[in-house]
Amino acid sequence: IHVVESLRPGRVGASAVLEFWVGILTQQQLWYRDKTVLFLMDQICCAAFTHHQEDCVQKLLYQQYKSALGFHGDRSLLSSLVGWIAGNATPSFIEGQSLSAEVWFAWMVLNIEGMFEEESQLRRCVELELLSENISPDQALKKAQQRLKLPVVPSLQRLQVYRWACQAIATPPDHPLLPLVWQKFLQLYLRQPGPEYGLAAGGCIGRRFFQGSSQALVLKDLRQRIQEVSDFHHAASQALRVPLPNTPSSDSQTIRYLWFSHRLFGVFALWMDDESLQKQEVYLPSLPPEYESHRLAQVMQHQQVCSPSPFKTGYASFAHL
Repeated sequence: IHVVESLRPGRVGASAVLEFWVGILTQQQLWYRDKTVLFLMDQICCAAFTHHQEDCVQKLLYQQYKSALGFHGDRSLLSSLVGWIAGNATPSFIEGQSLSAEVWFAWMVLNIEGMFEEESQLRRCVELELLSENISPDQALKKAQQRLKLPVVPSLQRLQVYRWACQAIATPPDHPLLPLVWQKFLQLYLRQPGPEYGLAAGGCIGRRFFQGSSQALVLKDLRQRIQEVSDFHHAASQALRVPLPNTPSSDSQTIRYLWFSHRLFGVFALWMDDESLQKQEVYLPSLPPEYESHRLAQVMQHQQVCSPSPFKTGYASFAHL
């Protein structure tokens, strides 16, 4: 309500209100362990999406995140890694691997962690090591540490590909951000970075991150979860097609959204299950129509192929699906 009121003529605007509340809620030590604060931060992050102010909140959280890492304005980004303790998890505002209740907040946090991973060149270096040698992700991370001359290596489970994987599993099937969460994971899992590093295009890199037994279990859970999500939207769309007696007919736009969600997650499941995408370069136009190769190409190029549900956020439409 405060954000909506701020949009009236002559008022301060949404960004000022969001900055105020983020500043208030994050003042105390370990604020991200307080469930009440997390609930309110989740509402703020949702409002930021609704009013196109994500950058405002992300900027504030990113500043706090870098402070948690020991980074300050007079130190380089890489030298800030000195503050990490060897063997411990990289600092995060998310306790554990994911959040199932505060998904809007989790989305913001994982995005700022991704910004840091990009700026430090860590992801690119780990990918290069995985492509250059037949080694485990843990070994690749250690080699990346040596190549980048990082004094301390961050924990493996904090890499973005694992973070988005766990968040995709944890996010409720009816959450409006779920399509974007899955896209974030698939953009990393289905990347074909070989040519970027002067190497042959040898398929997607994602499978190389899931070689160990524990990582293979996560991959199994992902495949099971995405099928469950697809089935959930299919069942919901079918249920709405049969209105109860003495009730208004179902909203056709809602049915359309649910049907497209069912189809979208079904396509995601196809991509996940096709091992040929991981083993070799595939000529995308040659894939069967159900693969929707144009969307697969978009994901591989790190482009967004759909937006959050308009029915809970008012943020975007699935009309272009």
